[in-house]
Amino acid sequence: MRQFPCFHQPGKRTLVVCCIPDAIVWSGKVLEKMRKKLVYYITPHGFGHAVRSLEVIRLMLELMPDLEVTVVSDLPGFLIEECVGRPLNMRRRRLDIGLVQLDSLRFDLPATLDALRELMASGEALIEEEIRFLKTQGARGIVSDISFLPFFASFRCGLPSIGLSNLSWDWIYESYARMDGGWREVIEWIREGYRRCDLFLRLPMHGDCSTFPNIRDVPLISRGSERNREELRTVLSDDSGRKTYLISFAALEMDREAGKHLEKMNDRIFLFGKPLSFRLANTVCLEDLPLSYHEVVGAVDGVITKPGYGIVSDCLAFGTPMLYTDRGRFPEYEILVEEMHRRLTAIYIPSPQLRSGDWEQALTRLEESPRHYNPVRMDGASVCAHTILTQLFEVL
Repeated sequence: MRQFPCFHQPGKRTLVVCCIPDAIVWSGKVLEKMRKKLVYYITPHGFGHAVRSLEVIRLMLELMPDLEVTVVSDLPGFLIEECVGRPLNMRRRRLDIGLVQLDSLRFDLPATLDALRELMASGEALIEEEIRFLKTQGARGIVSDISFLPFFASFRCGLPSIGLSNLSWDWIYESYARMDGGWREVIEWIREGYRRCDLFLRLPMHGDCSTFPNIRDVPLISRGSERNREELRTVLSDDSGRKTYLISFAALEMDREAGKHLEKMNDRIFLFGKPLSFRLANTVCLEDLPLSYHEVVGAVDGVITKPGYGIVSDCLAFGTPMLYTDRGRFPEYEILVEEMHRRLTAIYIPSPQLRSGDWEQALTRLEESPRHYNPVRMDGASVCAHTILTQLFEVL
């Protein structure tokens, strides 16, 4: 017979765990045998949130093989399989908006605000739905990166909750509220949710996360490789001596003549992953390579991208140079760019030039720039996995 502590905070409904062997009592009622069940919410805004959280989940499952994780998001299944190496319980539900995209580089702020207002109008029904779901699951706690709505549900259930991110949506939207006061109501609603988070694991390159009442700083999360950069480059080499670059976008709208410009650079090879599609003599799809995505980042001479947390983290892990473009008004952008220049070789290319395929001058500048690399601590996934398991299950 084991004793498990209760998680109690003033003003919260208390989850009482008693000395009944293998049983859990919630509000005086025995619900089910004690099982290590965790619900993990992941925002669908970009792949960066998903990649880092899935790495944390992968390590938690290694540390605690009997852990049951249910992911709540509308992420594509291939991403989970690629990052975790096995299927996970998946509940397809979108509980935040992020930012509505006009295209791969621009946001639609009016549409984003309209979508947030619709979400807020149905907020109470969504919270009640999550409460029922958490009870049905018999969850021991939740983690969110960084949907705010689940914190309302966990609070009402008396379940412990952990947030994980380098940003919060109230901080992102606050920059737009300075131009349009219509954002204020939804920002305050979002902050009410975040204030119900028990512990926030704050990643580096972060914005203002002061809404969270209890913050703990953790190192950067990055997917590692058993092979070093030299070994990865050997796998990638085509013996031609040509420079190799990864085009890292989920989508990229290019001008009609852009392909001709790229194909003229026959002294360079351009790699891409689906859903991008190129049929040029000097382009190669990643599906044809025996490397994972982040290993490709470690093997190439540079990455062509817009700054996002996931790709910047992968480049920081290997010291890979970056050719980057702008991505609209997004507060995280300046923080990421500052860190890129501080730790890596990085060159800016304006988005019209990127869309045109006129990359040669910028790539030449990148190749001729002195290469520098200022490493950063990268064991955030391990730190976060141990912290979550310790906080929720009193192990490790």
